[in-house]
Amino acid sequence: MRSLFNNHQISRWIVTSAIKFSIVPLLYFVPVFVFQIQLESIYDYLLEVTRLYCVILMTSMIGKLVNSKLIKTGLMIAVANGVYDSITEIVYIDLMISSRFPFADALLDEALLIIGYGCIIRGLYLHFTRINKLTLTDNLTKCYTLPTLDLVPVGAYQVFYFDIDNFKKINKAQGHDVGNNVLNTFATQLISSCSNLGYVFRIEADKFLAVVDIAQAQEYIDSVTKAYERKEITFSSGTAACFNNKFKAAISEAQDNLREMRQCKNGIVDNELKFEGF
Repeated sequence: MRSLFNNHQISRWIVTSAIKFSIVPLLYFVPVFVFQIQLESIYDYLLEVTRLYCVILMTSMIGKLVNSKLIKTGLMIAVANGVYDSITEIVYIDLMISSRFPFADALLDEALLIIGYGCIIRGLYLHFTRINKLTLTDNLTKCYTLPTLDLVPVGAYQVFYFDIDNFKKINKAQGHDVGNNVLNTFATQLISSCSNLGYVFRIEADKFLAVVDIAQAQEYIDSVTKAYERKEITFSSGTAACFNNKFKAAISEAQDNLREMRQCKNGIVDNELKFEGF
């Protein structure tokens, strides 16, 4: 399988693009030095052309790595601004444009660059927001993934460990589509009940973890239990208090409580869960 992020491939892209677009500074430098074209400042001209070359190189690379029309638009605007800034270092062109049309010159010189940067910033924000969602959440259930447990702020929480009853049998007898629907429905309810009380994580195929503010724990489990009183989906659950984000110990205790709950069921599904201290 191909790697989505191949360092060697990226390195080749950079080298290839750098060679391909080296024609740009040549097109700017050769005529100026061959025909002794007068410049406002040779140093500014060299820097402007170099900046243009770098922006073109960046635009080429971003086009391969990031699928964002907004970022590409911003970079193209930055390229246009670089072209304008470079050619207006030539005295004749500066007199023809900048001196005659100062307002248009200001727009092309400064406003165009601001618009370009604005597009790039907005595009990057949307791009990284999408990446965060893909990285932090499970694609099917929209619950957080287990590694993101480390991002939970330090506090006092009640941990709930949920396990859907007979999920493997459902998956085997009715197919993966039905199984996925069960997972999605169950997770949606866990998230809905959680609201602003805490966080929901998918930790295995049919196992979920809810981390809820300890003061609202009873409210949360009551909401989940009530939601499934009349539904075909049944579950078992265990709970444990968690202080100072010692989740490993709390999850282990919650798993033990879940096993005890299943033993008490004696084959009878009972979604009711109560615990003391609230």
